[in-house]
Amino acid sequence: MAEEKKVTEKDVITAVYKVNLHCQQCARDIKKPLLSTQGVHSVEADAEKSEIKVKGVIDVIKIHKLLEKLSKKKVELVSPLVKVTESVTEKKEVKVEAKPAPKLSTHSIKVHLHCDKCEKDLRDKLLKHRSIYSVRTDMKAQTITVDGTMEGDKLVAYMRKKVHKNAEIILPKSEKMEEKKQNPKVEAKPKEEKAEMVEFKAEKKEEKAEMVEFKAEKKVEIRRRVFF
Repeated sequence: MAEEKKVTEKDVITAVYKVNLHCQQCARDIKKPLLSTQGVHSVEADAEKSEIKVKGVIDVIKIHKLLEKLSKKKVELVSPLVKVTESVTEKKEVKVEAKPAPKLSTHSIKVHLHCDKCEKDLRDKLLKHRSIYSVRTDMKAQTITVDGTMEGDKLVAYMRKKVHKNAEIILPKSEKMEEKKQNPKVEAKPKEEKAEMVEFKAEKKEEKAEMVEFKAEKKVEIRRRVFF
């Protein structure tokens, strides 16, 4: 049998730790697992002084970490004076910017639907896209209504490229009104300009009448000369 190593008095250490103990029950809850730790000979817990003394052939740093784990609080090593390094490295806080939730919208689109199969195929293809939630078709009106988070322009481009359908967004009345405001019709000419045009035409008619009268006078004069 191998000879067991003899424990000398020099190997025995008494470590004193400062830990916040609310009551005697807290002290007992910490004392019990410490006594079952290898190398620990005795444990004295003083709730009034918030102090724990651990005697034995121990590693003061390991006991320190064990006390922090048991108490779930910060523990201070009073003696022996050994520098305790934190075992857990501080994790760098990475700020993750919260992305705004996609806006749900409804688009009415004008598209040519040949038959029931064409209608079903179009609906199935559109619903495969994760940004499209529902598709309602109207064969009579030759329109579809799409609910989802996809923008109208992108939806039309997707239908033309992937579904091979010529599509056109039907603008709501409010948007049509805004478009008319942005592109106003050319204003009609004022009444004064119309009056000037009428007056100008009347002058032209008078000039024509004078020319006709002048030609008639010339003809009469030529006839007189021939007669005499």
